[in-house]
Amino acid sequence: MRFFLHTHPQLMAIPMRLQSFASAQKWEGGVSMVQGASRGIGLEFVKQMLEKNGKGHVIATCRNPTKATALLELKNQFAERLNVLPLDVTVESTIEESARSITERYGSLNLLINASGILSIPSVLQPETTLSKVQKSSMMLAYEVNAVGPILVIKHMWPLLKVGGLLGTDRDVAVVANISARVGSIGDNRLGGWHSYRSSKAALNQFVYTLSPRQFSHYEVIEV
Repeated sequence: MRFFLHTHPQLMAIPMRLQSFASAQKWEGGVSMVQGASRGIGLEFVKQMLEKNGKGHVIATCRNPTKATALLELKNQFAERLNVLPLDVTVESTIEESARSITERYGSLNLLINASGILSIPSVLQPETTLSKVQKSSMMLAYEVNAVGPILVIKHMWPLLKVGGLLGTDRDVAVVANISARVGSIGDNRLGGWHSYRSSKAALNQFVYTLSPRQFSHYEVIEV
């Protein structure tokens, strides 16, 4: 399996080869999942994968699919290859339910992209410009969505990724990609501020890196 941590402008990749089980159905073109697909980068990932891979299947998750207009338009266009599921990274039971649905329908995953994240929510969370504006509730919410959520998704999708491996694709490994941010870098932090967002993305970076010594034999940074 290969892990990616997309940090704008770096991809931190951790490859590992995992065994694929013959009992999994071979879905031609592979089975990909995009978590956080209602808009922005996640939605564009879904769109590009459907348009550029004429056979691959895509699972798109978001907190409230009924309000994800652009995603539902893609569903109408690619009805046979796009499956939309509800998933809220702050509610672990919804992650578990998505994993069960994917297991029942596909039995495997070849690609997982964690794309959800928050920087600001009106009247709830704003980037802090001074220490006096830091609030515990804001920091905990950013940490829960930007760091804890993606790791819980990996946790529950891990068995599917282990089965998926190279099935139905031209890759020899499954891939997990996590969208981070350059401002999460401690070494690159020259301006300060944005305490909740910076620290939550730094936590995501550490979570993914912590997986690597335990699970993988190689770690590299790729400029993109």
